[in-house]
Amino acid sequence: MSENPSPRNELSGSVGGNVVQAGSVHGNVVFNSDAGQRSPQELETDRRWAARRRDILDAEEAEREARQLRAERYVRACRLSGRFSLTLLPVALTAAALGALHVLPMTYGVLGLLLAAIFVVGWARNMQVTRAWDAGRAIKVPTR
Repeated sequence: MSENPSPRNELSGSVGGNVVQAGSVHGNVVFNSDAGQRSPQELETDRRWAARRRDILDAEEAEREARQLRAERYVRACRLSGRFSLTLLPVALTAAALGALHVLPMTYGVLGLLLAAIFVVGWARNMQVTRAWDAGRAIKVPTR
């Protein structure tokens, strides 16, 4: 058994003026409009407001582009710094091992351990930022 169609009340699309949506009309439909009665000062004010809105939107778009560029540069620097840390980590660990074996003075061993810890923390932080960026998650870009 089929269902009875129910009445639909729908308006779609773009409308640039007045709209009436009615099932039936008995008599006249009149739209009162002041569009033809605007003074030149009002028209100039509207033109200026439209220009100002365009300027604001352009400035916001330029700011978004600048933030995106700053974020891309930050991620590029994090990638480079992560590679640098990973490259120098074996050097620091070698210095720490040679210091522990008394081949080098103990000061070099302690310095090697300190640098190794700094390199590991730096590498981990940089990888966290780049992985979040690659996954499309938001990252915090430090301000200057």
